[in-house]
Formats: sequence, structure tokens, C-alpha cells
Amino acid sequence: MNKKQNILKIVQLISAVALIVSVFVAIDLGINYASALVPALNDGMGFRSILHGFLRIFGDGVMQLEDFFFAFEKSLWIAFFIMVENIVLALYIRYHKPKGTDEQLK
Repeated sequence: MNKKQNILKIVQLISAVALIVSVFVAIDLGINYASALVPALNDGMGFRSILHGFLRIFGDGVMQLEDFFFAFEKSLWIAFFIMVENIVLALYIRYHKPKGTDEQLK
């Protein structure tokens, strides 16, 4: 493997970790949004978010249902684009081999 392939592998690893984190955030925000849809369960707007519990990402202010939805929607789009990036990187690494190597001859 040459230097370019090593850099691509590192970028792919970082992108995979970013995908795992973004999917976790999207799931967490989705659960939070779903619990906000039924305020009777929470005696108002409740936080069921792990991220809010540890990182206080929503702050301590009052949030509306639309705020939960927009945060969830943004997290889904971010996870989708990181997933597409991972697919493109994987395909590029798989089909773009350096010239003159034994791997290309097989």
C-alpha cells in the first residue's frame, strides 16, 4: 500500500466513526422527538435524551415541538450524507488500485 492508500484508509475509518456517532445522535433525537409528541407521558415536554443528560445539548431553555423536530431532521440529513460519503470512499478504495501492483493483476 502506498501513502495515498494509507491516508484514504484513515479517512475512511474517521468517516465510519463519524457515521456511528451521527446515527446514535439521530436515534437519540428521534426518541426524544417521539416522546415529545405525547406530552401526557411526560407531564409536558420531557427530555428523554441521553445527549441532553450528559452534554446538555438543548440547554435549559424551553423547547417547542418544532425545535425537537428540526433537530431530529438535521441529524437525519447529516447521518445520510455521512453514509453516502462512506459508500463513496469504500467504492473508491475498492476499485481504485495503484498501477503496477499484484492486486490489480488478480
